Amino acid sequence: MRGVVRTVGLAVLVVVVALVAGTAARSTVTTVAAPATAATATAPPTAGASPRPTPPVTQKTTPSSTLSIDMMSMTLKNKLYTAGKVPAVSCKVPGSAPKSKTALLAYARVMVDCMYRAWAPVVARADVYFDRPVVVAYKAGAKSASAACDDGPTDTDAYYEPSARTICFEWGEFVGSGDATWDLVDFQTMLAHEFGHHLQTSVGILTTYWTGHAQASKAVRLEDERRLELQASCFGAAFLGANRRPFRLTGWRLEMWEDQVTHTGDEYAPDKVRDHGSRKNHGYWSLRAFDSTNPSSCNTFVAPAKRVS
Repeated sequence: MRGVVRTVGLAVLVVVVALVAGTAARSTVTTVAAPATAATATAPPTAGASPRPTPPVTQKTTPSSTLSIDMMSMTLKNKLYTAGKVPAVSCKVPGSAPKSKTALLAYARVMVDCMYRAWAPVVARADVYFDRPVVVAYKAGAKSASAACDDGPTDTDAYYEPSARTICFEWGEFVGSGDATWDLVDFQTMLAHEFGHHLQTSVGILTTYWTGHAQASKAVRLEDERRLELQASCFGAAFLGANRRPFRLTGWRLEMWEDQVTHTGDEYAPDKVRDHGSRKNHGYWSLRAFDSTNPSSCNTFVAPAKRVS
């Protein structure tokens, strides 16, 4: 997670813009979600304004303009928002906090499987293909078990690589803080956030929104990035809220989680780039989704600008 109050790197998203109108895009690795290929699209909203659905087209449209309208509709009115609550699933995670690379990876694989099983019936109602993401532990500067996690951003503790459908995390950042429970809650939150990016990719939110804003101004692109990142945290919190008991997010551990999500934001990022959202808004989206357990609480793309600042 980017900007969480601890001495770690920043969780980021590595975005790969998919094929657009038959043109292959290339992978771009950055510390923000940036498109690599421009596409014909409707004009993006002005900086600071909240995106809204494209108005109905009354005149005859060209194929490219129809594509743009469909793409924006997929983001603003995605079926996932109305697919219902995330269910609780049977999930048996290790009882003790992981303290090694092997233990963290084992925990991550169990949790990813739990998230997949919880989200699968919800995504099925959205009528899209959904699979389990791969999860890989890496060490900065060293080769990992997957090329998807090699040569990634150096200022991050985790990221999602959509072209390989892989969650990469730097395992050393989640052990050794002196508080194993704090590390574990942080690890759970990070995995749920990165799985949120996997959801965005699976249902078409990620690629379509970025394609539609490929030529936007820097200010608009940053706002778009905040909408994406806050939504990923929101999706993650919906799962955690529905499955709080197997992950022991009750009592003082829940208070610890709440403290973390309300102290995660761009204010704490070393580079001060406003691409993930303020601590206030990160807390807002995370807490509401934890309580509702419903992706309907996570449509950041129709929220006013102040809610994604």
